[in-house]
Amino acid sequence: MSLVQVQSPRPFLKDFPMIYRKATLKDLDELCRLRSQLENDSEDKLTKEYAPYHAERDRAWLQKCLHSHNKVIFIAEKNGCICGCAILAIEKISPRVQAYYTYHKKALLVHLYVDKNCRRQGIGRALTECSLKYLAQRGVEFVDLECYMYNKKAAALYDKIGFQDVFVTKRWRLKEKK
Repeated sequence: MSLVQVQSPRPFLKDFPMIYRKATLKDLDELCRLRSQLENDSEDKLTKEYAPYHAERDRAWLQKCLHSHNKVIFIAEKNGCICGCAILAIEKISPRVQAYYTYHKKALLVHLYVDKNCRRQGIGRALTECSLKYLAQRGVEFVDLECYMYNKKAAALYDKIGFQDVFVTKRWRLKEKK
C-alpha cells in the first residue's frame, strides 16, 4: 500500500505516515466516529431523503460490512486515527442475466468519506485508487458509484480519476414526509 504524508489537524500526528489498508473489526469504533461525522456534516442536505441517523443501526451495518464476503472497507490511517474510508460492494452477475451484459463482475463504491479536518490532501483520491486496484485484482470489470448533484467536490474528484457519467437518476416525491 502507498504511504502518503498529510498535514494533520491533530498536531501529534504530523510526524506519522498515512497508511491505506483494509479495515478490521478493531477499527469499528473509529469507523463509527467517522460515519457519525458524515451524518452531522451532511444532515441539512439529506434530512428529507433518509431516516434519522441512529448510531446503533450504523454500527451494526458497518459490522456486517466487515464480516461480509462481498464487501470491503478501506481506510486511511495515521497513527491509529482513521482519516477516511471507502466502502465497496462486489457483485457477481448471475448466470441467468449474463447474456444481457458484457461483464460478469462489477462493484459499487458505496461510500467514500474523508474526515472534514483532513480534506484537500489527496486522501479521497488515494482511497479510491487503492480500491480500484484491489477490485481489478479480483476480476471486477466495472465500478459504479452514485454522487449527489450538490456534492461538486466529490463529482470533480471522480471525473479526474476517470469515472464517466452513465445514468442520471431523477426523483419525484409522491408523498411528503411529516
